[in-house]
Amino acid sequence: MLKNYLLVFFISMVPIVELRGAIPIGLGLGLPALPTYFLCVLGNMLPVPFIYLFARKFLIWGYHKPLIGPICRFCINKGEKGGRALEAKAGRGLTLALLLVGGWLRYALTRAGAPWDEDLDPLRCALSVVTGAAVLVGAYFLDVSRLLRWAKWVYISALIVGVLFLRFSPIVNNVSYFTRYVVLFYPAVYALWLYACRGKGWRGLLAAVAGGIPLTVVCMCAPFIQGMIQLMVIGCFLLLLAIQMDWFTVPRRQGLAAVGGLAAVMAGAVLWMLLVVGYNAARIQILLHPEIDPQGAGYQAVMARRILGASRLMGKGGDLSIQPQTVWGRELLPEMMLPEWNHDFLPTTMVYKLGWLPYLLLLAVLAVLLLWMLRRCACQQSQSGKLLALAVVLTLAVQSAFAAALNLGFVLFSAQLPLVTGNLHSMVDCALIGLALSAFRSESILRDAVVPVPRPPQTQTA
Repeated sequence: MLKNYLLVFFISMVPIVELRGAIPIGLGLGLPALPTYFLCVLGNMLPVPFIYLFARKFLIWGYHKPLIGPICRFCINKGEKGGRALEAKAGRGLTLALLLVGGWLRYALTRAGAPWDEDLDPLRCALSVVTGAAVLVGAYFLDVSRLLRWAKWVYISALIVGVLFLRFSPIVNNVSYFTRYVVLFYPAVYALWLYACRGKGWRGLLAAVAGGIPLTVVCMCAPFIQGMIQLMVIGCFLLLLAIQMDWFTVPRRQGLAAVGGLAAVMAGAVLWMLLVVGYNAARIQILLHPEIDPQGAGYQAVMARRILGASRLMGKGGDLSIQPQTVWGRELLPEMMLPEWNHDFLPTTMVYKLGWLPYLLLLAVLAVLLLWMLRRCACQQSQSGKLLALAVVLTLAVQSAFAAALNLGFVLFSAQLPLVTGNLHSMVDCALIGLALSAFRSESILRDAVVPVPRPPQTQTA
């Protein structure tokens, strides 16, 4: 089976043959349709960045050479064509592809647990995919310039919604359920708040710093540790970038020094809370050495690592040597012994049931999407659009990093893989990505006008 997958993977890299030949060959070899398709897509895309970025100088050098000229010209045209296609389709195409794959994974990998868990409903998975696609399209056609125009009211509304959910949202796993999803929007909301504080000198910078405090308090009251760390890290970065872009018309060195000192104090407070406070310190110790308490606080980490250790490159993993348990007279599957196996630990379940290769392929596609969005942010002419889109990219990147660490057995708090884990979570991710794509689409109409604060004249010294 592995040889067939590798054969199809390399065939998809061959010029001319590509997908049109690799996919039929894979199906002819009896490989499953969905893994074959995505494996071929990855193999077809893999040479593009190397040709487009790394080998470009050599290909240009050999463009007019008599012997290697035709090959170099073909590779350049291939790379340019692939680069343009990737540039045009990566945003919406990869988002929809990941959304569909995530919905299919949530259904296919968890349907065996439906008799034990009523939440494992295929209709919910299908509804989340359809709703997520609709949310993505709706956010894509959103007028970002209006969000910038009403930035203060957007900030106040997001804060009010977060406070209301703290009061009325149900508590799941000791966390306000709906508040944790509202908090995912807070980095983008804070980017809008920075835009509202522009052009006001030190008073605006002070207001920008103060604006992050209520948002952080909502995260702490949830309590949603991932959201709090995410907001603090991304918020400090966005604030430093806004100072660098001279949004507040203050001396850059002084502004950067002030915010850098504040960030250092915040980091110190977080580290003190994690490393010194008794309960959190114990959690850090369990994070590094879960085998200390394998039946208690370290159970999730120990089980996740055992499942990953029994997984194969392709196909279902081997025997876990776990004593079977029964629920309602039915024996649980081995992977169902891991808490949150159908939610936070869905990637671990995927690795055990499908193998490491499909999971790494999924992460590669997600990485391509994030890198594409990051590149678009770097090329953005509008500073406001750049800051807003960057907030979205960093939010998704931090989520991905936390989810990857969690599914490797480093359990500190709940984390979900973007567009893959959780029905409601995937819809929120679609809204965020649609917001970033809208900023890219509306670049020509976004305005960065700043009303400067008069600066005192500087006297030159001999």
